[in-house]
Amino acid sequence: MEGGSPAVSKTAKSILVVDDNPDVCAFMRVALEGAGYEVQTVSEGTQMLPLLRKHPTDLLITDIFMPVQEGFETIEQCKTQFPKINVIAMSAGSTRGMTHDFLETASLLGVDATLRKPFGVDQLLDTVRRVLQTR
Repeated sequence: MEGGSPAVSKTAKSILVVDDNPDVCAFMRVALEGAGYEVQTVSEGTQMLPLLRKHPTDLLITDIFMPVQEGFETIEQCKTQFPKINVIAMSAGSTRGMTHDFLETASLLGVDATLRKPFGVDQLLDTVRRVLQTR
């Protein structure tokens, strides 16, 4: 296709990004769509289930710390209702004054991979490719 962006293949893997930070969602959308993935974003975990019911996806990437519904509950709901969806958890780490690594806790919930913020495009794409290859 000349003079435009590449068309997304009908067999392209689909990804749902859940993060309350619009800049993170925009960064991830640009990076992932640029690599040929179909991407949807929502700003809170409560929006995940209704969207997944309408538009099944191959991969959920969710932040851990969000208002309304945090990432652990989002992961648990996804794993319970859509067990075949791969999940990547992301976080900047612990909250102020806490030394607990919440990405380790996410691993105990059965996520397929974790990403520590901030991360670059290469790290994001490498992690996504690795997780989706395990399907």
